[in-house]
Amino acid sequence: MFLRVCVLILSLLSSFSTKSLRAADETAAIPIVSGSWLEVEIGIIGTASADILETALREVKDNNYAGLIIVLDTPGGALEATRTMVKEILAAPFPVIVWVGPSGAHAGSAGSFITLAGHFATMAPGTNIGAAHPVQGMGQDLEQGSDMRAKVENDTIAFMESIAKLRGRNVEMARSFVATSISITAEEALENKVIDLVAGDLTQVLKAADGRTVTVGEQKTVQLKTAEAQRVQYEKSIRQKFLEILSNPNLFYLLFIAGLLGIGFELTHPGTLVPGVIGAISLILALISSAVLPVNFGAMLLIVASVAFMVAEVFLPSFGILGIGGFIGFIVGSTLLVDSRNELGLAISWLSIIPSALVIAGFAFLVSYLVVRNQRSKIQSGSEGLIGQEALALTDFVQNLGQVRLQGEIWTAEIEGEIPVHIGDKLEVLAIHGLTLRVRKSPSPTTKG
Repeated sequence: MFLRVCVLILSLLSSFSTKSLRAADETAAIPIVSGSWLEVEIGIIGTASADILETALREVKDNNYAGLIIVLDTPGGALEATRTMVKEILAAPFPVIVWVGPSGAHAGSAGSFITLAGHFATMAPGTNIGAAHPVQGMGQDLEQGSDMRAKVENDTIAFMESIAKLRGRNVEMARSFVATSISITAEEALENKVIDLVAGDLTQVLKAADGRTVTVGEQKTVQLKTAEAQRVQYEKSIRQKFLEILSNPNLFYLLFIAGLLGIGFELTHPGTLVPGVIGAISLILALISSAVLPVNFGAMLLIVASVAFMVAEVFLPSFGILGIGGFIGFIVGSTLLVDSRNELGLAISWLSIIPSALVIAGFAFLVSYLVVRNQRSKIQSGSEGLIGQEALALTDFVQNLGQVRLQGEIWTAEIEGEIPVHIGDKLEVLAIHGLTLRVRKSPSPTTKG
């Protein structure tokens, strides 16, 4: 009996030891993520923010940062840009922390999708999240009861639910952000398990994230070591800063209206030029800012239009209006054409943009100057070229008519007024009427005695 008890105890100890070792091995197998984190600020969701996030994610990978911190403060933005950004966050092979802050910030509309997509979602006290019901580009509600409204709503709800399920967040609350456009505070979001933490600054966020495990990329589990992590600020390029300005919906609206008015005025008042130039450039920029035109394609279109303006200056002298408008458009288009932080590292240098613009503008202005000077210069050939020339009287004029020699040819001439003309008198040609010259006597030279 004693022997059986001993065997049973040994078996239990052996089983417990095996399980402990297995658990220890599994814990040891989880990779630990440590090092510096790249920090990027995201505002209005649109072409600019999608471009900034894509570049920031690539920079994390290229520089072997531990992960990316998104500081979010947005009223919302374009749904297509939101989908693009969420897709990139979900596919990131490293952890992405989202912090809605500082206090007073909000993750409105599209921002709620970005927040929930983060591996570690946090908000500062005094912030809010939600109100993600889809609306039209200008802010109007979709038509009540229409099939399009139902399709867009259902698709957007499913999009939000899929993000919440993947990140293990409250699906029902996430769904209500879209379905009923509800908006909640940071504390309510934490209470309803929409986010993971309420923290006043990023230092608290990193300390709280230390030791947590998250799933990145294709279901790879990693452990965060962030208590002492350093943050590196992402520097936005000039192109991205300009795109951020264009992403403002109020500016888009103003550019769009200015474009329509300018082109409309030019069509109804041909030759005014200024409204047409401003309208064309404004309309192209509006299409870029609304993502109707891809940034690169829109930039190419702007460059082509600008070169056309500068060339048109040659044929339609506009006192520099077309040339100046084309020069400005060329600079803006060249700036937007290629992102200096693209994957291949290709970039257009300012040392190429400025000289190119100056050469094209200089050529256009030079040719315009030559054309204008030629138009204003005295005609040297043809019958008009004879006006102002000096003729020699070959006969005495009778009843104001006589014959003269002009450039080796004999012409019939008529003089103005009752002025006698004798052989050898010098006459100035005033006009030509058919084969008759209208002349006057050349002023006699004065002498000083």
